[in-house]
Amino acid sequence: MSNTIPGDAHAMIIGAMKCGTSSLYDYLRGHPEICPSIIKEPEFFSEHQGHGVEVEDYHCLFSFDGAVHKYALEASTGYTKYPKESNVPKNIFEYGISPRFIYIIRDPFERIQSHFNYMRRNEKWSLDMVDDHLIDTCNYFLQLERYRRYFPIDDILVLDFDDLKRNPSGVLENVYDFLGLSHDYFPESYEVKNSTRPVSRIERGVKKLGVHQLLRPLPRTPRRVIKAALDKVLPAEKRKLTDAEREFVYSRLKDSMLGLNEVYGFDSRKWGFCC
Repeated sequence: MSNTIPGDAHAMIIGAMKCGTSSLYDYLRGHPEICPSIIKEPEFFSEHQGHGVEVEDYHCLFSFDGAVHKYALEASTGYTKYPKESNVPKNIFEYGISPRFIYIIRDPFERIQSHFNYMRRNEKWSLDMVDDHLIDTCNYFLQLERYRRYFPIDDILVLDFDDLKRNPSGVLENVYDFLGLSHDYFPESYEVKNSTRPVSRIERGVKKLGVHQLLRPLPRTPRRVIKAALDKVLPAEKRKLTDAEREFVYSRLKDSMLGLNEVYGFDSRKWGFCC
C-alpha cells in the first residue's frame, strides 16, 4: 500500500448520516480514477465512533497508484457529528492533508426519523427522537462552519439527497466536475445502500432479552422464516415525528437553515424553513 498520496489527492464524503452516503460512495468507488478506502467508513479522524478500522497511518487505508488514481476516497459520517465529534476538521488539518469534502444533506425531519428508526435496531439505543444528537446532526450549517475554520469553502461540495434519489447520474456529474474526474464512467445500476428498514417491537424485545443470539447459528433462510412469522404477530413500524416534535426541531434549526441559504446557496425553503 502506498504512503505517498499527495496531500490534495484526498476526497471525503463527510455525511450526513442517513443521507445517502453509502449509495454515493458505492457509485463513486468504481470510477477508475478513484482509489476507495479498504472500508467505506474508516472514521480515522473521529474519536468516539467505535465502528471504524484501526490503522497506524491514514494512508494505509488506500492502495493508491499515482499513475492511475486522482483521489483516495472514504465516507465517514462521524466527521459531521459535532459536538459529539468536536475535533475532526482540526484532526484532518493537523494531519497535513487538504481534502475535498462532499457533504450530502436531507430534509432534516426525514433525516431524524430515518436516523432514529435505523438506530432502533440496536437494543441499547435509548435516545429520544428529538435528542440533541439527532438534531445537531441536522445542523448542517454548524457542521460545515467547523470545516471552514481550516479549509476553504471552494473545497466543499454540498449535495441534495433528493437529487441523488431522482437523478443519481446527474449528481455524479456534479461530483466529477468538482473533483476534475472523467465523465466516461457511470455505474451500470444505482442500487440503494444501507436503507433503513422498519423494526418490530418484538424484534427489539427479543434483542433486549438476548434471545436473538440463539438464532444466529441457524442458516439464513430459517432465520428469515422465524423473523417473518414474528413480524406477523407484531408488525414492523417506523416512528414519525409528532407535530409538536416537528415544531421543536424547526425552532432549533431555523437559524442554521438561514445560514445554509446565505453562505452555501442551498435553498431550504422546500423543507418548510422560511428565510
